[in-house]
Amino acid sequence: MRFRIPIAFGGVLVMMTMALGGGTAASAAPAAKTAGIGTNAVQNYTIFVHTANIDGAGTDATVRMKVYGTLAESPGYVNLDNSADNFERNSNDYFGPFSWYDIGRPDFIGVYKGSNGSEWYPEYAQVYAHATGTWYHCPMNAYYGDGEETRWFDCP
Repeated sequence: MRFRIPIAFGGVLVMMTMALGGGTAASAAPAAKTAGIGTNAVQNYTIFVHTANIDGAGTDATVRMKVYGTLAESPGYVNLDNSADNFERNSNDYFGPFSWYDIGRPDFIGVYKGSNGSEWYPEYAQVYAHATGTWYHCPMNAYYGDGEETRWFDCP
């Protein structure tokens, strides 16, 4: 929403145009470069997660991820689960492929850990774009406690 504010400087009336935008709380998810689903063709993506090799690093909790790209974002948080015992100490877990509209280059990820398991210490995640054959590295090195928690990580 745009509006004008009259401001007087030294007897001169100046009309200043301002844009009013909604703010977000500090704990809210960062905004993607563009909102919504991309308009490009459907692409396949694979997600890789490495859990750290330290005591207590593994978890049996529900883990979900959302990928925010330069063009769009993945459609919601995808459940990272397969037939393996995922997210154990020093484990390498692959998920997908997922078919999404082209998100562009992954910019950052949102990672949710549920409260239905123990603590977790993921070391990093990677997003593989099948169309370009490129892996995008997202360092995490984060401790998730017993409770439910979502965190965001850059993919430089």
